[in-house]
Amino acid sequence: MELIPVILMLFASINLANCSRLTGPYEAIFFYYAYQIDAAAAAKAAEDGVLYTRTIGAECMDRPCTLAEFMRTIMDPDNLSAFRPTENAGTTSPDVHAIAEEIDEEWNYKSTNLRMDMIIEKAPENFAGVVSAVVSKIQQARAVVPSADLVAKAAAALQWARSIRLSELVVQYGTLNGYKAQAFLRNYKPPTLKVKLRDLGIDETHTPSLPIIYDDLDYEGMASDMADGDAANEEELLRDFMNWSKTKPITRPHQNHQTLVDVYERSVQSLEAGCS
Repeated sequence: MELIPVILMLFASINLANCSRLTGPYEAIFFYYAYQIDAAAAAKAAEDGVLYTRTIGAECMDRPCTLAEFMRTIMDPDNLSAFRPTENAGTTSPDVHAIAEEIDEEWNYKSTNLRMDMIIEKAPENFAGVVSAVVSKIQQARAVVPSADLVAKAAAALQWARSIRLSELVVQYGTLNGYKAQAFLRNYKPPTLKVKLRDLGIDETHTPSLPIIYDDLDYEGMASDMADGDAANEEELLRDFMNWSKTKPITRPHQNHQTLVDVYERSVQSLEAGCS
């Protein structure tokens, strides 16, 4: 299997009951900003004499938690002793990309077996459901108070997580061995699997702004290789590849991973669009 340069860091496999190791920091920051949005809405509702019930960050509702304090409340207790935040542990306004990278490289944050009910009350059993429930609560909260800056950061964190999960469909442990890459290889048997970077969006919350990119199969390059100079065949192959890329995955692990990617896409679109 062809080795390739890996974006950001080595990519790891996922389990829908847990955060992926690499998406975990971004997802933690997403949940943290959701917690702040929920708290801001509760404060505004109390000021206006309007009924509003907080549901995000159960163990941080009686006090304003820092990022590290919040993360401790959602972690598996078995992982707490190894958790080693840096001097940025006390931040209440984490830079999405910079702090996520620092968490991954230095904090020894383990995102396995998260305490879902500490993220949001009455949490769904699967991780995709938890993300969807949190996004729904953000939409409810921003109807009380816009919290535009916090919502933008929550959306950016989720978009970064989505970029990594998209890459994981192609790249696993530094090789083109993700579920999507395996499925393509079974279907078309190209002489060489190829990968290319694609744009997912821009993180405007960072200064300067950062492109959010991900690894994807290089359909154009593989169509050219397989057509061997036949322009008409190359066009037909590329059309077939692109149609295939939109079909439902066959294997259950591939389906599960794609489902989470799709949930993230809808969630980001919802947050960027405004109140539902």
